[in-house]
Amino acid sequence: MTAKTRAAETDDVSAAFHVALTQIGAQTTAEALTLWRDVPVDLRSATAAGWLKRAITLVMTRRRQSRDLARAYYRLARALQTGTTVADPYHPEPTHVTLADLRREFAALAGTYVAPTQPPKDSPPPLDSKTSSSAGTDDGQGQEPEPPTDAEPDDEEEDQDDDEDQDQDEGDDDWERILVEELKGLREDEERNEREAEEELRIVLEALGPRNLDRKLTVEDADPQDAHQRAGAQQAAAASRIAMNGGRSTNWTHMMRDGRALGYVRLSRTGTPCGWCAMLISRGAVYKSRESATFADGDRYHDHCHCYAAPIWNRDQYQSSELTALSRQYMSLWPQVTKGKSGKSALSAWRRFIRQKQRAAAQEARESTTAQEA
Repeated sequence: MTAKTRAAETDDVSAAFHVALTQIGAQTTAEALTLWRDVPVDLRSATAAGWLKRAITLVMTRRRQSRDLARAYYRLARALQTGTTVADPYHPEPTHVTLADLRREFAALAGTYVAPTQPPKDSPPPLDSKTSSSAGTDDGQGQEPEPPTDAEPDDEEEDQDDDEDQDQDEGDDDWERILVEELKGLREDEERNEREAEEELRIVLEALGPRNLDRKLTVEDADPQDAHQRAGAQQAAAASRIAMNGGRSTNWTHMMRDGRALGYVRLSRTGTPCGWCAMLISRGAVYKSRESATFADGDRYHDHCHCYAAPIWNRDQYQSSELTALSRQYMSLWPQVTKGKSGKSALSAWRRFIRQKQRAAAQEARESTTAQEA
C-alpha cells in the first residue's frame, strides 16, 4: 500500500467512526426520551428513583458500545498510519495481527464501513522503453527489434532490481503482520473514566430530570406537559453526550498513552459547529508539546455536540486529509477575525463571525433550492 492509499482508507475509517458514533448518540437520545415517560408529572416523586437506576444502566450500556467502537477505530487507523497497532487491554492478543483482522473488527461495530475485500493494489509501475522492447510487444508492429548483443547484464542493475523486489515483498509482509504494542496504564485510565462518567451521569440526570421538572412547575402558569417535555429533552441530551463521550474519551486516552501519536485535531463532520467548537477546530493540529490547559480543551464536549478529536500520527496526515479541510480553513481565518483582540473579546468576535458565516451559507442554500424548484 502506498501512503496515499493508507491516507484515503484512514479518512474512510474516520468518517465511518463518526457516523457510527453519531448513531449511538441518536439512539441514546431516543431511548432516554422513551424512558422519561416512566416519570409522569403527577407521580414523579414516586417514580424518579426507579427511572434513574434504569437510565444509568441504559446510558452506560451505550457508552460501552461507543468505547468498543472507538478502540476498534483507533487500532485500525493506527495500523494504516504506522504499520503497528495497540493491544486491546481487555482481551489478550498475539504479538501480531493482520490488517484484515483489524478491518473486520471495526466493520462489525461501524455499520457504514465496508472493509476492502482484497488488498489494495497500487498502480503498476510504467514500463520503460528498455523493458517494453526486451519483453516484446503483442505483435511487434512498428518497432525496430533490438540489435543482438553479447554484452553481459549489468550486475549493479540486477542487484538494484533484486533489492526493489525484496522491498516490495517485505512491505507486503508487513501489512500481513501488524505488530501489536501495549499501551501501559491504558486499562486503568479507561476504568477511571468509566467510574467518573457514571458519577457525572447520576448528577446530571437528577439535575436535568426530576429536579429540573420540579423547578419548571413552580413557574406561574406553567404548562405541566410542556415542562415535562422540556426537562425530558434536556436530560436526554446529557445522556447522549455521556454515551458518546465513551468513544471520544477512549480515543483521547489512547492518544495520550500512545508514544507514536503526535497529537490530535478537533473535527466537526456536520460542517456547522458552534462558535466554541469552531474556535477549538481553528487551532489546527494540536501537538502534545503544547501548553497543557490548551491541549486538554480538545476533550471537552457540550450537549448536542457532534465533534471528536482525531489522533494524528504524522504531520502529513493533517495537511493532506480532506477531513481536516475545515480546520485548515478556520486556522487561516482566526488571525484575521480576531486581529487586535484577545481572550473573551477574541472568542466573542469569532463566535459572531461563525454565526454570520453559517447564516450566509444557509441563505445561499435556500436561494439555490428555490431557484432549482422554480
